[in-house]
Amino acid sequence: MSRELGRRDFLLGAGAGVAAGLVSPGLAHALQGEPAAAEAAAVRTRRNVVGSGAMADLDALRRGVAAMKALIERDPKDPRGWVMQAYLHGNCSAFTFCQHGTWFFAPWHRVLLFYFEQLIQHFSNKPDFALPYWDWSSAHSVPATFYGSALDDSVSIRGSCSGAPTAGRGRGEKESFSKTDLDTYVGPAVVSRIQSNPDFASYGGAQRGGGELERTPHNFIHRWVGGPKQSNMVQYFSPLDPIFWMHHCNIDRLYSDWLQRPGHTAPVKVPDWANKSFNDFFDAQGKPAGGQWTCGATVDSRVLGYGYDNRLQLPASLSAQATRQPALSLRTVTTLTAERAAITGGVASYSVAAVTRAEDKQLLNAAAVAPRHYQVRLTLRGLKTPQAQNTGVHIFMGGGIDASADVGSPGYVGSITFFDGHGGGGSGHDHAGHGDGAVVLNATDAYQNLYGAGGVPEGEALRISLLTRALYAGVDSFGEVEEVQPDQIEIELLAFGDA
Repeated sequence: MSRELGRRDFLLGAGAGVAAGLVSPGLAHALQGEPAAAEAAAVRTRRNVVGSGAMADLDALRRGVAAMKALIERDPKDPRGWVMQAYLHGNCSAFTFCQHGTWFFAPWHRVLLFYFEQLIQHFSNKPDFALPYWDWSSAHSVPATFYGSALDDSVSIRGSCSGAPTAGRGRGEKESFSKTDLDTYVGPAVVSRIQSNPDFASYGGAQRGGGELERTPHNFIHRWVGGPKQSNMVQYFSPLDPIFWMHHCNIDRLYSDWLQRPGHTAPVKVPDWANKSFNDFFDAQGKPAGGQWTCGATVDSRVLGYGYDNRLQLPASLSAQATRQPALSLRTVTTLTAERAAITGGVASYSVAAVTRAEDKQLLNAAAVAPRHYQVRLTLRGLKTPQAQNTGVHIFMGGGIDASADVGSPGYVGSITFFDGHGGGGSGHDHAGHGDGAVVLNATDAYQNLYGAGGVPEGEALRISLLTRALYAGVDSFGEVEEVQPDQIEIELLAFGDA
C-alpha cells in the first residue's frame, strides 16, 4: 500500500448519500407483531464454516474476498476494498470507528458484518450469500479452508504502516487450543456460563466498560490467532485477516443466542442505547450507510435478513426457570467499593471496609442465599493495558487466594485478556468509541459458592483478588499484576423486578 487511507478518503471516493431501507415487507410486518409474516419472509441462514452446508457460501466468500483484495491495487480509494474495510475498524495508529469496551460492542459489529455480507453478495454474484461462522468452542483450530487461498492472511500494509506485521497468520493450520485455553477462555463450559448470565452489562458491556463476551472469548481469539508473531488479528486493522469475519460472526451468533434466552433482555428501554446508530459503513455501491440501524431495532437479526442454523442448548435449570417467571429487569440495590489493599506474591488484593449498614448486611446475605432474586456484578475501574498484551487476568472473590488459584477455586469469577491494538501501556482504548479501561463481570456464582450456605459471616470483609499469567503456552512475557491493577473495584448487588 502506498499510503494510509482514512474516513475522509472514503467520503471523497464514495460521495454522499445513505443506504436505502433493506427490510422486506414481510419482516416489517413481523416486527409489528405478525410472526407468521416473518416465517414467510426470506431469511438467510448463517452456517457453521466447518459444516457441509456452508460449502456454497465458502466458495462465494473466496470469490468475494479475492475481488475486494484486488481493489487494493486497482482502486485503493474504493471504500469496498479489503484494506479500506479493515480501516473501518482501525488504521495504523488507532482504532477508528469500532466499538469496544462499551455496551455498543455487539450491535456495532452486527451492522459491520451486515454490510460486509452485502459486499460479498455483490462481488461473488451470489445474492443469497450468508456469512459463515467459526464456532471455536467446538472447532479448536483455524479452519483449514483459511490457508492457501484468498482466505489466508495474505495482505500486509507494512509499506504504509512501518509497525505492521508481514503477511501470514500467527497460527499454523495444525495448531489448536490447549486444555487450559478451553477451560479458561473459549471452551463449551466457559461459553455456557457466559451465555447463561442474565445481566446485559456484565455480558455485553456497560456504558463505560466491556462485558465478558468481549473481554473473555472475543479478546482471547484475537490474541491467540495473532500468536507470538502478532499478526494482523491483534492489530487495530485486524479485519485484514479473513478469519476476523468468521470470528465476529460467531460472536454475533452468541449475541443472538443470548437475546433469545428466557429472562434475558438488552437495554431496549434505555434511549441512549436503543436509539443509537452508526453511519460508519458502506453498502455494495460504495455509499455511506448504517445510520438507519439502531441498536434497539437490530436485537432481532431478522430485521437484517438473517438467522443462524442453531442455538446453544439451554441448561436444564434455565429452561425450568423460564417456565416459572417472565423476563425481568435488574436494578441496583446497593453498591460497595473495594479499595486496593496490597500486592503479595503476585496477587493484588482489594477489600471492602467493614459493612456497618444493617440494610447492606441484609442484602449481602439475601444475595448469597436467594440466587433466583439477585445477581452480583463486579466492575473493575481503571484496569490498565500492559505493554505485553498476551496476558490473562484472573479474578477471584474471598480470602486465601494465592498464585496457585485456578478456575476450580470456589471464589473464581472469571478470566479476561486484552485487545488494544499494537503496543499498550494505557488505560483502555484511545478514542471516544471505547471504554475507559473498565471491565464488568458477573460474580454471582462465585459469591454463592462462597456464602450460599449461610450468608457472609459477621465481621468478614469482602475481598477481591487478581493475578496474571501468560495468556497461552509459548508466551515469552506478560504483564505483572502491578502493571494491570485497576484503581478500584465496585461490587453491585442487583435485584430482579420481583425481588
